Amino acid sequence: MQSIPVWQLLLGTGVLFGLGLPLSQLGAREGVDVMAFAVWPTAAAALVLAALGRLRHGPLNLNLRLLRFGLFAGTFGHALPAAAGYWLARETGAGFAALAYTLPPVLTLGLTLLLRLEAPVARRIGAVALGLAGALLLVASRGAVLDVGPFALGLLLLIPVSIAGNNLYRTLYLPKAVPAEWLAALMLSSSAGVLAATSTLQGSIALPLRTGALVWPALQAAAMIAAYLMFFALQRRAEPVMTSFVGYVSMITGTAVGVVAFGDRLLAVAWPALALIVGSMWLLKGRAPNIMENTAASSACANDHCSAISENSLPFDCGPNGLLPCA
Repeated sequence: MQSIPVWQLLLGTGVLFGLGLPLSQLGAREGVDVMAFAVWPTAAAALVLAALGRLRHGPLNLNLRLLRFGLFAGTFGHALPAAAGYWLARETGAGFAALAYTLPPVLTLGLTLLLRLEAPVARRIGAVALGLAGALLLVASRGAVLDVGPFALGLLLLIPVSIAGNNLYRTLYLPKAVPAEWLAALMLSSSAGVLAATSTLQGSIALPLRTGALVWPALQAAAMIAAYLMFFALQRRAEPVMTSFVGYVSMITGTAVGVVAFGDRLLAVAWPALALIVGSMWLLKGRAPNIMENTAASSACANDHCSAISENSLPFDCGPNGLLPCA
């Protein structure tokens, strides 16, 4: 995927992620509980990605750092936002749940500025502001209900904080020489474990054994496989603020599918909202600040099998038994 332009990766990843909520709604019509829909596609995608990683790159030699990366990225980058988002959609409506995904770019930019990983640039701040305005208008066009309790409001804030923090974490600690298949498998397997462990608090993970019910989790698993292969390709080449714009593309996708598949009706502000989001993406184009230049020096190592360059604190190299940490 190295030859695919960054903006195509961003759009492709966002579209595939955006299919999650509509597919979960279709699954719910067939009796698939929201937690079952979260757990089983995630676990299935992790298994398939691990098999692809083994087939294409050989076995992965696990170590504590890789396990920590998978657990942290899986818990805060997928499991927590997915479980909270599905719960909000079920209890308060998809419009209110969508509010959570308007904030990650703002918080991600705020974190990078707070930690002095990039200097304030008017063009980038303007891009995030335009995107936020467009996303909020898009949510308003779906008729979000704001009369909710404190627990729902807390979850609404927890989702973007978790996503933004993880955007920065992955950028700083991504083991870049580890293939995307293995990175995605580690992240999603950790996420599936966390989701399964917390499922007793929210619902049942039992799947109805009917073709009409199983097809929707299966489609979600397929979408996740493709999405995370593209996502980690994007992660290697984009800085965290750009990566966070995946959420805006997902919102547009979910809204479009809702109109086409569910007959959702939008208010007139949906079109200005779309124009603002597209404008924000245009403003974000251009040379982004290289965060990694400020955080770690490049390191390299090689053996008889291949060499790998890593721009973070987790340099890896290839060995006869798979990927190994450099000495």
